[in-house]
Formats: sequence, C-alpha cells, structure tokens
Amino acid sequence: MELLRSQLNELYTLITDSEYFSPTQFSKSAAGTDFQLIGTNFYFRIFDDSGYANSLIVNFSPGETLYRDASSSIGWKEVIDYFKKWLNYLKREVSSPDKWGRVFDEARYLIGTTINQNVNFTHDEYLLISRQINTIKSSLDRIPLLQEQNSAIKNQLDHLLELTSELNKFDWQNLMIGTIISIVIQLGVTQDNAKLLYELIKDTFQKIFLK
Repeated sequence: MELLRSQLNELYTLITDSEYFSPTQFSKSAAGTDFQLIGTNFYFRIFDDSGYANSLIVNFSPGETLYRDASSSIGWKEVIDYFKKWLNYLKREVSSPDKWGRVFDEARYLIGTTINQNVNFTHDEYLLISRQINTIKSSLDRIPLLQEQNSAIKNQLDHLLELTSELNKFDWQNLMIGTIISIVIQLGVTQDNAKLLYELIKDTFQKIFLK
C-alpha cells in the first residue's frame, strides 16, 4: 500500500505538533508506511488488512506497556490516534535516563580498567587478590550497610576469588563490576553507600586495575 500525500502531511503535522521531535529525525519508506526514529530501533508501520475492505493495521515500538505493540483492524482516523500516542511513548523512552547504564559507567570510572585485558592472573597476583578481598571484607563494616547487604557482598567476593584462576583479568573484572552492581541494585544499597563501596574496591585493587 501507499499513503496519500494528504495522509503523509497529517503525520508530518503530528510530529511537528509534538514540540519534541522533528520530521528530519525520522526515516520514511518510499510508500510512507514505515517510519523509524533515526539511530534507534523504534518504528511505526502501517499495513493493509487484506481481510477487510478499507481497513488498516499498525504495529509499533515502543508501546504503552510493551516493547512492541499492534492494533486490530482500524480506519485512517484511528491510525492518526495511534501515531499520536506512539510519539508520546517514543518521547517517554528516549527522554528517560539509562539508570542501569549510568550505574555501570560510574562503577567502571571509579574502579578503573585492566592494562592487559586478556592476560591471566599470575600466582603472585592471585595471592595479592586474596589478600585484597580479605581487606575489602574486613573494611565493609566501615560502610553503613545492612547486614543482608554486607553478607551478600562478602559471599560474592569469595565466589570471585574462586574464579580468579579460571578467568582472564578483563573477564574477571567485568564479572566483579557486574556482581557488585547487581548487589547494589537488588539489595537496595543507597547511592552514597554504593559510591563508598566502589571507592573501597578501587582503592584496594588499584595495583592491578588502575590505569
């Protein structure tokens, strides 16, 4: 199918009326039935419903509560309504901060990165890590963590030590960062305590992970 110029103009107006997006931010198929926000996987597509005369179906991402959503058989007026709602869903998603990504970036910044990413730990480094993990465990009491949080972190640190001989430095450090972030999020560690924890880990492991 192909949209009429007047129909395309209606969609164009909805975008400009949103006061957030510009038509230049969207790629459009030649037939005008497929829109995508440039630089994302978010889209709005219009199809003929072959089972019914003068009926259309739209599918789109993001939806109100789902990553992908779709309509039943609708007319053009309802397509306009769906498109307007989609722009609101789109604004919601692209304007939302990536809290998970930010936490991971903050942890990477605070902890640092390995120099030899694919190199395994030497025996001396293993012994050093063992001592450093014990230092972290004994220093956790200086951070006002809940007992559940304190115990969970200690258990995960013991597990990390067990994996030291199996993983290279890059993989081990990524696992360490991911593990600590998971604990911070799942156990509700406050932002201030999380920063204290990251700084403790960085200061303790700086001989191996400091740039």
